[in-house]
Amino acid sequence: MYNYAEVTVRRATMSEVDIIKDIINEAYAPLKKQLGSTPIALKEGLDKISRHIQMGNVYVALLGDQVVGTMRASLRGKTGVIARVAVRSKFRGRRIGTVLVDYAENMLQHMGATCIEIDVYGIIENQLNFYIKHGYVKVGTGESEGEPIVIMRKELCAAEEPEDEFS
Repeated sequence: MYNYAEVTVRRATMSEVDIIKDIINEAYAPLKKQLGSTPIALKEGLDKISRHIQMGNVYVALLGDQVVGTMRASLRGKTGVIARVAVRSKFRGRRIGTVLVDYAENMLQHMGATCIEIDVYGIIENQLNFYIKHGYVKVGTGESEGEPIVIMRKELCAAEEPEDEFS
């Protein structure tokens, strides 16, 4: 059993494209029944995943040298975007998703992001609850390729507190 401190995150390499696709398939396939259609993540081919790896947007979570999770993180203007967070089923419940999201938030904030957005499937309660627990709020709804989504956002800049002139 691994603990939280033993999870590392790094940029994915091209040699990991098949592993990343497999993790995404494993994580998103169960959503097919709940959504009543194939999730967009399952429609992506190796070519699209490879392009995102080449652009430096794909990251992997490792326990030792085993890839157990993945995500995409990119910057769009001052908005950080996190997508395709996925963890192998036998490693869920071990805070690996949290490690991935925390890593992305810290990295995107250092890149100049003032907020982070993520689209989640509106009918998948555990996804909504995961991001709410991590400080995200619902800011809108929409559709992505015919699928209902909830747009969630987390502001990264806390309101500045006035300086104490006596400090």
